[in-house]
Amino acid sequence: MAANDIPRDPTDEEALALFKAIEEKFPAKTVGKDKWYVLTFATIVAGGQPGFAPLLYKELIKRPEYQTPEQRQALMRRIRETLFKLVCIAGVCKPLEAIFDIDAITAPQDKDYSFSREGWQCDEANRQRGFQWQDQLYKHNQASIDNALSSQKDFDWVSKNISYGLYLSDHRILDDVETELVVLGGIMIQNLPRETGWHLRGTRRIGVSKEDVETIQQCVRC
Repeated sequence: MAANDIPRDPTDEEALALFKAIEEKFPAKTVGKDKWYVLTFATIVAGGQPGFAPLLYKELIKRPEYQTPEQRQALMRRIRETLFKLVCIAGVCKPLEAIFDIDAITAPQDKDYSFSREGWQCDEANRQRGFQWQDQLYKHNQASIDNALSSQKDFDWVSKNISYGLYLSDHRILDDVETELVVLGGIMIQNLPRETGWHLRGTRRIGVSKEDVETIQQCVRC
């Protein structure tokens, strides 16, 4: 590949313009005004630009709703949960790179030392939580997925116990819609049509309107 064929990285100004475009397009009135950045973090990190995560963080903490250490710690819990959930969608390295970069610019008084998965067990209760969330998203389509994985039991196990049990069915910090924004942003940006279709349908099944789902797709394409 010739040097001039290598795509250049976006500039900070271009990244800021992207953040603004997503926020302006995002269906905040119906989905929630504080959810756009969840989708944005998922999209830029899974899309291979984890270095822009601290830029987004710095823009967020300029806002009046994040002016105290307590407010910024609460924001950090949401960002961390977004990136943590993204691990099962995009692998550990990109989210880890983003969290290192964000931590490097976080003021000492704004750091949050809570541990949301402390005491987690890969037990039957965990599996049931994962199954219940899968059932909400996939409904009757779950049977065909289970059938396909019946001869691939390692992937069936990791899906039910880890992807859904550990990561995606925990809605204590990010709610059900926010969790799907992480999944949709992370999957769509990787150009995975099968899984994108599953989660577009799943997002509709948890109550997001057809029009809002279409707008969320457009945000990822910004």
